[in-house]
Amino acid sequence: MELLRQKQQLLSREWRRLVDHREETVRAWTEALAEADRWATRSDALGGTTATRLAGAAMAGRAEVVITWRNTMGVLHPDKVHVTASTPPPTDLAALNTAVGPSASAHRKALEAAARHAVAESALRAIEIELASTRRRLRAIERHRLPWLEGELHALVLRLDEVEREERLITRWAAQRSSEGGHS
Repeated sequence: MELLRQKQQLLSREWRRLVDHREETVRAWTEALAEADRWATRSDALGGTTATRLAGAAMAGRAEVVITWRNTMGVLHPDKVHVTASTPPPTDLAALNTAVGPSASAHRKALEAAARHAVAESALRAIEIELASTRRRLRAIERHRLPWLEGELHALVLRLDEVEREERLITRWAAQRSSEGGHS
């Protein structure tokens, strides 16, 4: 039971850390997304949506996400993420408009921020699930198993007392019989 309490404490600390981390990542993602939207609007205003689509088409689907996993008290969860996204070739940037490059960079940063947030959210969910499970197990032991075991222990102690009384009675009875038998 003590191990479950320690596990609960450690998971609670990790949960609080991850809640704070999730708040940081959602804020960073929101800011990065707003910046990407601003640059996309500028790019569209300077060269039209066609330029933005052309720049995006050259990079579509070309990002790699590598997740590093961590084990916390038996809970495997994502810990860190590394995103590698392609950049538009310099010739494409020169041919389009001056906002396409910063727009692409802002979108890469938004993608990285989204991936970091997804990792934080996923880790938090995994820890929450294990923490809830640990709390349930601890509650079940404290509310059900321990009272049952204490009841069984009490019954055994009563039975042991009864057996000891019986043995004393039998011993006294045997002693009385042997002393009566010895006098005749």
